[in-house]
Amino acid sequence: MLWCAAIVAAPLLSFSAGISHAAGSFIYEGFSRICHQMDERSFHLAGLKLGVCIRCSSMYFGFLATLILLLVFSPLQRIRIPSIRWLLAAFAPMLIDVVLNDTGIRLSTSTSRLITGVIVGAVLPLYVVPSLLEAVAQIKLPSLNLGGFYARKTQ
Repeated sequence: MLWCAAIVAAPLLSFSAGISHAAGSFIYEGFSRICHQMDERSFHLAGLKLGVCIRCSSMYFGFLATLILLLVFSPLQRIRIPSIRWLLAAFAPMLIDVVLNDTGIRLSTSTSRLITGVIVGAVLPLYVVPSLLEAVAQIKLPSLNLGGFYARKTQ
């Protein structure tokens, strides 16, 4: 959630002077390590681009939306990692969009970047959440109660 907030905070903080402006610049600089931040490929807020491009924004907000839905509507003990085919299927439209754009066959649009980013972002939590839960369970923290889902029988 903080990651997505920082994406939106970058342009908002950049409007102010002093420390706020420096914080906005710091956020932009941090995101520049993972995203090209091209102005023409970014959503804008109050006339300034967000911290990352449309495709990245879509992935992060899609991830957050699915994560929230999982936590609200799905008991943690029922979350299972789906077949890798679903992950590959989620990445396929993005890969096609990028390849068609880079070869000049068809230029990607803001809409295609948005849609392909949301698809990938929405699917990733289905793989990340169960993996993180398993990692936490393997640490065997007695104070953490995951509903007995990861309890192991000793033999």
